[in-house]
Amino acid sequence: MGTTDPEIRRIRALRLRAQGLVPGVRDWRTAPDAARGMLAIQAQDGAAARFALSLRASERPDDASVLADLAERRITRNRPARGTLQITAPEDLHWLSAALTVRSRAEAAKRRPQLGITDTMMADAERIIRAELAGGASRTRPELVAACADAGLPLDNSQTGHILRDLTELMAIVFADPAPKTDVFALADDWVAERRDPDHALGEAVSRFVAARGPVTRQDIGKWAYLPMGAVDEGIDAAGDAVERVRLAGTTYLVAPGTVDLTDAQVDEALARPLLLPGFDEYIIGYGSRATQLDESFLNRIVPGRNGVFKPMVVIDGEIVGVWAKKATAKTVTVTIEPFTKITAAAKRRLAGPAQDYGRFLGLEATLA
Repeated sequence: MGTTDPEIRRIRALRLRAQGLVPGVRDWRTAPDAARGMLAIQAQDGAAARFALSLRASERPDDASVLADLAERRITRNRPARGTLQITAPEDLHWLSAALTVRSRAEAAKRRPQLGITDTMMADAERIIRAELAGGASRTRPELVAACADAGLPLDNSQTGHILRDLTELMAIVFADPAPKTDVFALADDWVAERRDPDHALGEAVSRFVAARGPVTRQDIGKWAYLPMGAVDEGIDAAGDAVERVRLAGTTYLVAPGTVDLTDAQVDEALARPLLLPGFDEYIIGYGSRATQLDESFLNRIVPGRNGVFKPMVVIDGEIVGVWAKKATAKTVTVTIEPFTKITAAAKRRLAGPAQDYGRFLGLEATLA
């Protein structure tokens, strides 16, 4: 565990700085600022995504504040990339979805015969759901299923999931009110008031992805955006001077210009504070290869059985060295650390601060176990 390789430490420091995980580096005051700066963050675990945004915002908003940002449409949760739930700035959702969902929608469409879904069913479901949500209405998933059944289109659970996923990727509908325990949807054009369309969507996606996660490789971009490498290269070319190539630790990376030349003191500062990151955090999700910040022999501890569910992570010196879990009551939350190998008593003591930060995010008194 740990490394003294200065190039590896520099990459970790650069990534933490780019991701807004080093105080004072990124000018992200609020959760919407952080969402805009990150381009998109993985959000199938809504509570984890809200904590991820809070960690990157200098105001450190609590969970209630980030929920309010979602409810009041300052940030939006939908599926703009890989068919995966993400949180973005609302104005980025249309163009990002159009650029990054073509491949995932085409692959999903191939599964329709197995699900018993026809093109006619897809069209009918979209018509019924659009009508149900017309006029600014929002409806829960069960209510939309009932509306389809009432209109003569009964759907089982798998069919419902497929259709709703496609309509979110298509940007016909978006996830709306985050408060209920079930998913709630609204028409995208009603829920998302602002919309911007960059001159070159792939160039915009690449330049902002690199700025928010660099140093990254071409392959990192392709995996995160679920794009073929030809499209990645098109995006890199379109990004132009917004990205530059550098050689670090024997690998060619893309970075935002002017970010690489850190002093040794700046590297040490970026790596000094340990972190408790939520599950699915972009510090691991944002990279095709995690070898720089993780001994990949431990990946199965983060994603047990490679089931796609990422546990919350402990980060020391920029390295992912363990996972953590929480147990909450009405007034307290206990954070339990599970290191991959032995960590020092001093490192454990330093994790008390991040645990208390997590407690403040929840509005609870935190204890580190």
